[in-house]
Amino acid sequence: MSKESSTSKQTRLCGLCDEKPSKYCCPRCEIFYCSLECYKSEKHEGCSESFYRECVNEELASHQVGDAAKAKMIDILKKMHENDDDDQIEEIENVEEIDSDDGSEIDLHTRIQDLNLDDPDALWNALTEDERNDFEAMLNQGDVGTIIPQWEPWWSFTKEKKLVEDVEESSKEMEALKKCPEIKSVPKFTSLTTVKPSPAIRFNMANVVASYAFIVRYFNGEIEPMETASYLLDICTNLNCNNNFEDPESAVESVAQRCLQSELIQTDEASLEVMRNDTLQILQGPSEENKLHYNKATFSHIIQIFADAKSLSKRNKTDLNDKSTNKGTFSRKFPEHNQNHFPNIDLSKVKKVIKKLEYYLSFLDSCDNQV
Repeated sequence: MSKESSTSKQTRLCGLCDEKPSKYCCPRCEIFYCSLECYKSEKHEGCSESFYRECVNEELASHQVGDAAKAKMIDILKKMHENDDDDQIEEIENVEEIDSDDGSEIDLHTRIQDLNLDDPDALWNALTEDERNDFEAMLNQGDVGTIIPQWEPWWSFTKEKKLVEDVEESSKEMEALKKCPEIKSVPKFTSLTTVKPSPAIRFNMANVVASYAFIVRYFNGEIEPMETASYLLDICTNLNCNNNFEDPESAVESVAQRCLQSELIQTDEASLEVMRNDTLQILQGPSEENKLHYNKATFSHIIQIFADAKSLSKRNKTDLNDKSTNKGTFSRKFPEHNQNHFPNIDLSKVKKVIKKLEYYLSFLDSCDNQV
């Protein structure tokens, strides 16, 4: 019987076109057919359309199926109409095998909504095996950056110069200023020194601003104090070794050269050109009337970064990495994600840097909107 049945199955013609050998059997009317084209033909339209509707209604009516499973069902049915690939028909025949209890069917947002997003091991455990494989593949190919939203710098807004004041433009400026780092209070400049500062102070400050503009973009706006402080000192020679500059161009180009020579940073000329434009935008400020605001916000933020780095560096290293003795899967698999790889920070230098930054900010306060 098995031999006869096998021979009959191989020679049985499609019950819809009566021309080609049949490959499939309709799960509803049990007619044999050869391709998706025949399955969707007018001869079979009444059965196939009814079958689609019943599948959708049964799935949507089920209280045990999650939203993700319902969405997958609908997506499969849509593909049946849109895709001419014969293999798609097998998805319909096996649709009842969808497991609504499978964790992979639960939306990622739902899986991580109650997790500590600063705990990489908890996030890793929430991923499915396929998601972990996809992440590692993107990491190996250097494609992870393509899925990270592009950070928009807080200094992006620049008000156009117009003879007549535009109320709407002023409103946009106020909104832009709210996005800036909070400007810190510092001692009055006259209380810090009685000596008139050198003209080089403005060029030295441009070196700091350019370093900040590059690093903040380099980390896509995600600031980790110790790491950011280390990178800033690596490319800002004014803060690191008190280099002075004779003009703004050399101050900014010094940062570009340091970035290219750095062992910590990988960059290209396009990114350095963005840094130059960002530096100019910060130095020019949001508007002619409020020219120094971006400068003050920049130095305030850098002061906060170094102050936080100082506090963190005082902690015991085991406190910073208190999970080192009980690492999760992610920590073991990607050990470089923790803070052990950060360059050591010289606390005495950090204190001097903070004093210099406060000096610069105090100088800006004394300038009365004149750079």
